[in-house]
Amino acid sequence: MFNERMALKLRLEQLENTEIRLLKELREERERLFTKLRELDEKDRLETNNYEEIIQIKSMDLPQSKGERKEISHMDSPPLKIRKARPSRRSKTSKMCEVAIQILKEETEPIRGTDLQKKIEEKSGLKIANMTTFMKVVEKVDINIQKPNRGLYLYVNNGQKAPVPN
Repeated sequence: MFNERMALKLRLEQLENTEIRLLKELREERERLFTKLRELDEKDRLETNNYEEIIQIKSMDLPQSKGERKEISHMDSPPLKIRKARPSRRSKTSKMCEVAIQILKEETEPIRGTDLQKKIEEKSGLKIANMTTFMKVVEKVDINIQKPNRGLYLYVNNGQKAPVPN
């Protein structure tokens, strides 16, 4: 018998499947965009290097008469892109991941998420916006990190199961 409960469960399954498919498509599109950006960056870098080499070669080949010097006009050259150096978010996250793993290795008992967050922020000098999301990333980086209970984290060697505290 098909009732409202079954209809709701079916719809939830459909939503989950759609959500998974959409996330996969977005991930693939994001990867395509990053790939294209890397290609464009590489192309720009090569063009800049080639142009600089051409300028050097032309400046060597220019005929110079008595006392007359030809100079290469800077107006002829394309404007060089000056990029502002800024730290990537990835390096901050990886630095904080290393600090989190180090702290968890030092602890023998499960540590509360809030305490761990304070220690990580003190050692790294960086702020964690969302501790749960951050710890999910850390758990993916090191499989020895486990969450034995809500809000508790523990480093367990050799993939052993974490003891569940009472």
